[in-house]
Amino acid sequence: MPRIIAACALAALLTPALLFSQYGYGRRVPGSYGTANPGGYSGPAVTFQGNLKMLGKKELRIEVASEEQGITFRVSRKTHFLKDGKEIKLADVKLGTVVAVDAIRDPDQKFSAMNVVVSPPQPKPAEP
Repeated sequence: MPRIIAACALAALLTPALLFSQYGYGRRVPGSYGTANPGGYSGPAVTFQGNLKMLGKKELRIEVASEEQGITFRVSRKTHFLKDGKEIKLADVKLGTVVAVDAIRDPDQKFSAMNVVVSPPQPKPAEP
C-alpha cells in the first residue's frame, strides 16, 4: 500500500513537468515576438510652417496659421537646424522666427522634427 501511494505521488509530480516540456516554455526565437521599440516610421515626411513659439532641447512648438493651437515636435540629436542652406546651432534660433519643420510621425503618433529651416523662402503664388 505505501508503494502505491509513493508511486501515485511521484506520478503526480512528474506529469506536469513532462507536459510543460513539450510546449517549449522559456524558449524564445529572436524576432518572433513584438519589440518594445518597433523602429522608425517609414511614412513620408510632412512640412509645417509657422512662427516659433517655444524651443527647448527636447521639444519645439510652432504656431501654424491654419491651426487654432500650435504643433509640438520632438527634438533629438538627429534634428538639423538650417539657415540659408548651412547648419546652425539650436541656440542661434530666436523665438518668433518663421520656421519650416520637416517632421515624421513616431510609432506613438507624435511628431519628430528632422529639419528645422529658419526663415524659409516664401512659396511663390501660382500664376494665372
